[in-house]
Amino acid sequence: MTPSDPIFLLMGVSGVGKSTVGQALAHRLNGIFLDANDFHLAKHINGMSCGIPINDFIRKGWLRRVCGAVERTRLEQQRPVFLACSALRKSNRDFLRREIDSLCVIHLAGARGLIHERMLARRDHFAPAALLDSQFLDLEAPIPLEEDAHVIDVSPSLDDVVAEVLTLVETVMQRTGRNPGAVPA
Repeated sequence: MTPSDPIFLLMGVSGVGKSTVGQALAHRLNGIFLDANDFHLAKHINGMSCGIPINDFIRKGWLRRVCGAVERTRLEQQRPVFLACSALRKSNRDFLRREIDSLCVIHLAGARGLIHERMLARRDHFAPAALLDSQFLDLEAPIPLEEDAHVIDVSPSLDDVVAEVLTLVETVMQRTGRNPGAVPA
C-alpha cells in the first residue's frame, strides 16, 4: 500500500464487534486484518483479564506498537488494512492519526445493555464484562468532533453491520482512487 491508501480503524468499546467486523471486511476485500489486542504485553492482558484497565502510560506504548505494525503491513502488502483498536479517547485517535497517514475512523457503536450481553456470551476474549463500565467512561465519541470519523450502529445483524461498513469502505477507497474490486490477491 502507498501512504495515501486509507487504513480503516474500527474503534469502540470492548465487545462491540471490532474484530468480527474487521475480519469479515478483510475477507470480503482480500485485505489484511490487524487486532490491536495482539500488541498488548502479556502482563497487561493478565491485568485486564482480572478487570484492571490499562493506564495512559501503558496505552501509549501499546499504541506505538500498533502503529509500527500498521506501517510495516502497509509497506509489505498491497491490500486494504483493517485495524481493530478501541481508540476510545480523542487523544488516542489523534496519536494514531499523527502516526498513520490516511486513517479512516469507523466507530462501531451500540447501547451498553446490548454490548454487555455480547460480552457475557463470548468465551474467547481476555476482557471481562467488568471492564465495560470503564470503557464507556473513557469513550469520547468522535462525531461531530472528527471529520474523518463515521458512526455505525451495531444493533442490526452482523451481516447488516458488515454490509453498511463495506459500503462506507468502498466509498472511501473510490474517493482515494483505489478500486476495491481490483485489489490484488
